[in-house]
Amino acid sequence: MKRSKRIIFLLPGCDIDPTSRKCVIVGGYKVVYEYANMLACDGYDVVLAFSHARCDYPNPMRHIYGFVGYLYRKFTGQLQAGKSFSLNPSIHKWFPYCYHRPFVLFRKTDLVIATAYDTAVELSKFSQIPLENKYYLIQGYEIWRDTPEAVRASYRIGMHNIVIAPWLQDIVSESGADSTLITNGLDFHRFSLKNPIEGRSPFEVVLMYHTLEQKRCQDSFAALNIVKNAIPELHVTMFGTCDAPKDMPSWYTYHHQPTGQELCDIYNSGAIYVAASDIEGFGLTIGEAMICGCAVACTDNGGFRCMAEHEKTALLSPVYDVEALAGNIIRLICDTQLRHRIANAGNQDIQQFTWEKSYQKLKSLLFT
Repeated sequence: MKRSKRIIFLLPGCDIDPTSRKCVIVGGYKVVYEYANMLACDGYDVVLAFSHARCDYPNPMRHIYGFVGYLYRKFTGQLQAGKSFSLNPSIHKWFPYCYHRPFVLFRKTDLVIATAYDTAVELSKFSQIPLENKYYLIQGYEIWRDTPEAVRASYRIGMHNIVIAPWLQDIVSESGADSTLITNGLDFHRFSLKNPIEGRSPFEVVLMYHTLEQKRCQDSFAALNIVKNAIPELHVTMFGTCDAPKDMPSWYTYHHQPTGQELCDIYNSGAIYVAASDIEGFGLTIGEAMICGCAVACTDNGGFRCMAEHEKTALLSPVYDVEALAGNIIRLICDTQLRHRIANAGNQDIQQFTWEKSYQKLKSLLFT
């Protein structure tokens, strides 16, 4: 039997790769889908709403062109989302042009959860929803969407702020607002340790590729070039949702849009996982790599620090410091005892980040 309240997640558009026009696995969406599935399994009426455009464009012509594009995608079947994830069939999907009446109608009893800065701004305008029924899932410091002042102001709207990492809780607090910390969980059904840590080749490195500037893949490439010059046996297995980078070296192997099982196998094939982001909300991939037995060499940012403790569960280097990152990778390759210790410690420590634990905290916040 369905519960009396409907839970609506507001998402900033569809999870579609602009090049292939296919649904892809995106970290922030994956988090929402996990919660949506668990709520649906508990009998709640769950809705995922994917907007096509913002409602506050100052240029009316942009709305006209945008709405024509929306209608075209709607009638050609291009409005889709969540196809890369096994969503509970009871979950309803909405594809409004934007989050504004009359395109989407909300009830007073609805619990509405914004999942990004744009959606929080739109949710703040819904006068028909009581403030106590509005929630703001803060998954990153989204200063690429607006000015830092505007982003910080969104935390003070008065909604129930939920942050996924301690560093984000600090920013919300510094902005003059309160928040509840609920760290992300990890998928221990999809990812697991299959290949013994001690039996892996030390020269096998795994890397995620993305064109987003904040991922700093150019720093990873530069560091790995240094390592390759010192250790010619190095081989890199790279994966991502984007097309392979141009002029990729012959000692790289690239897997485009791997399935969950394929990604698990990729992690299990490597001895070391490398990540050089300058900012991360939580850093799901290093957690997945730890589950699968990789020793992690990553940059020292707030999201990675949720799971990566220097010299214990990972080797951390300053953001943008290519030489230091390369040095940590070389240490892990050359020092077998260190590599095994870091990989085993990471694998043990990461077991605490379960979706079950995170979901119980979310449910307690929503329904008490």
